[in-house]
Amino acid sequence: MEIMKYAIEGYRDVEALEYLGIFGNPIKHTLSPIIHNTISRNLNKNMRYIPFQITDNLGDAVKMAHDAGIVGLNITVPYKQQVMEYLVDIDEAAKVIGAVNTLVRCNKGYKGYNTDMYGLAKSLVSEGVKLEGAKVIMLGAGGAARAVAYMCLKYGADRVYIVNRTFENAKNIADDMNAAFDCDKIIPLSASDYYIIPNGRYIMIQCTSVGLHEGDGLPLISDESFFEKAEIGVDLIYNPAKTPFLKLVEENGGKAINGLGMLLHQGVKAYELWNDVEISEKLIKNIYKALCRVSYDNTDNIVLVGYMGCGKSTVGRFLSMACGYDFIDTDEIIEKREGMSTSDIFSNKGEEYFRKLETELLRELKGKLKNTVIATGGGMPVKEENRALLKELGKVFYLKASLDTTYQRVSGGTGRPLLDDLDGNSLYNKIKEMTAIRTPIYTEVADEIIDTNEISEYEVHKVIAASMSSYAKDVE
Repeated sequence: MEIMKYAIEGYRDVEALEYLGIFGNPIKHTLSPIIHNTISRNLNKNMRYIPFQITDNLGDAVKMAHDAGIVGLNITVPYKQQVMEYLVDIDEAAKVIGAVNTLVRCNKGYKGYNTDMYGLAKSLVSEGVKLEGAKVIMLGAGGAARAVAYMCLKYGADRVYIVNRTFENAKNIADDMNAAFDCDKIIPLSASDYYIIPNGRYIMIQCTSVGLHEGDGLPLISDESFFEKAEIGVDLIYNPAKTPFLKLVEENGGKAINGLGMLLHQGVKAYELWNDVEISEKLIKNIYKALCRVSYDNTDNIVLVGYMGCGKSTVGRFLSMACGYDFIDTDEIIEKREGMSTSDIFSNKGEEYFRKLETELLRELKGKLKNTVIATGGGMPVKEENRALLKELGKVFYLKASLDTTYQRVSGGTGRPLLDDLDGNSLYNKIKEMTAIRTPIYTEVADEIIDTNEISEYEVHKVIAASMSSYAKDVE
């Protein structure tokens, strides 16, 4: 629980009066901060959303969150079922589904809700898909499938087939949901009996994790003729945008819908529960655009450039925690590989050797990073090839500081090789000379320039996070 305590304290912000968060493992690539921080900014609410990677002691984590005053939490894998035993109340729908993904603060603890079902239904409505009177085929019978089956009956589906390798798992869901709705609309089938499903056009929903990782192979049913039944194909996975299942749906004439809309709408519903508000369709559409960009474009990586002392590493670590991104410092990688500090590399092997290592590292990283903050060495953009590589890695932010501010920040002596053994006027003049050369270079490579003279590293990270999620722009 020390990790959670550190995260809470690390996010303490004089501007933030209240906090939200998400529990999961793993959690660092969550897109939820984009949803909730965007809404808070546009509603002028002083709230911050924090991702917490919880590895054990879930009950203690829930209690600590409540004691810390956290207003609401999202719960993701693997804790959606387990968290229910630590709640003071559970919504009826969540009880039937048997899973909770949203916690709303009460006096003595949290009440649990399941907004996944609502999120998927809302996503389908936004795509022009009607569940009322529809025939549905579900692939898979895990935890997610229970919420999908509930949604199908809740919104009026006429017939639902649950196809799963283990028949008993499909039967358990069918029995529970048919009993909850006093009907016999859900029919369980073993995967080997898929051919029993009558011909026709169906909404086909993929509820397994197949396709989430490269090399996962084909979905539960690999017979391509089976996918001729899919008028609509829905995958709960949103990254990659096109899973093998969705590709098969499209190849056989169906419309493919991934899980990004579900992620968005379940998050919006959670925010509405936490704050008793209604989010406008205009804001929801703008958040969706931001999610698409971060999920599928090269701008999901954040590249930080600037002169020594501008705060690249500190800002990068703040961003890593706030956005759930990985963090790398190119100088640190090079130092680890060479087994010596940057200053020693310069002293023993020369600056030219170090610059060569920088270029080789950028070539190596190209095309291999996603959802990563990259803090660069101050001299990395000087080489033209490096500038091109940095632009390809992601969105480049130049953290700009004045000459006087830079001098104040580096005059304490921090082992910067090009400033070693300098102080007073010599140090000031060296910084002046180097920044005169490098400022136009940083400006050239940057997609955005952020003046860091009057704001802290924490405030800089918020500006960058706002830019990445589009919530700096007033969309209301």
